[in-house]
Amino acid sequence: MPKALVINPNTSVNMTAEIEETAKRVFQDPWKCDVKRAPAGPESLESWTDYHLASVAVMPLLEQYQDIDGIVLACFGDPGLFVLKELSDVPVIGIAEASMSVALLLGAQFGILAGMRRAVQLMDSMVRTYGLEARYAGTESLDLRVLDFEKDRQATLSVLENASQKLRQRGAEVLLLGCAGLTGFTKELYARVGMPIVDPVEAGCRMLMTICESKLDISHTGLFSKPASQNMNELERVFSQEMRDLLKKPRH
Repeated sequence: MPKALVINPNTSVNMTAEIEETAKRVFQDPWKCDVKRAPAGPESLESWTDYHLASVAVMPLLEQYQDIDGIVLACFGDPGLFVLKELSDVPVIGIAEASMSVALLLGAQFGILAGMRRAVQLMDSMVRTYGLEARYAGTESLDLRVLDFEKDRQATLSVLENASQKLRQRGAEVLLLGCAGLTGFTKELYARVGMPIVDPVEAGCRMLMTICESKLDISHTGLFSKPASQNMNELERVFSQEMRDLLKKPRH
């Protein structure tokens, strides 16, 4: 029976529950999934600092959940994705990379709907990293904190609709919900704007299923080669015993 681990790299209980609702709708029998949040760290991820803290915080989950067939990293910034791809022995899919891959099949250009204004530059940087600038119409900010999306759902939908129309004017033909916290807004927003809208959590889960069922895996011959062992010095000054043991574990 195939099993997926879906990781929310922030510590929000509510967002984890929303991610779990979408993941369990996708991972139907014979698939099973465990949805886990980071054991420590920021409640929402809205800066480079947040991203890098989360990248380290999720590492213990690789040790705790080994009887799995694949991992979905459920944050649209894909924080720590490359670390997980290096270290994991099973396929790891980021919901942003999955969403953009799906969008390429649906239209000439995609646009991203993101939370804070700061997120525009974060999304621009991520698209450049993935080499997709030619297919990118841009990102529009909702000017909302991630944890505020559900406080007034109708108000959030109105802001999403306005930002979607701006992206349409910029040439976007496909819209990506640029935060795991927006999972579940797809149908209502589509009714308002009539454009293909990609729910990133759903895209990540479905992409993982496809890769696993196709007997594919992450290549470890180049960019995601297993990292060489390192001397780890004075870890006790920064890390817990659990993290020290993990970081000292021999790499293969």
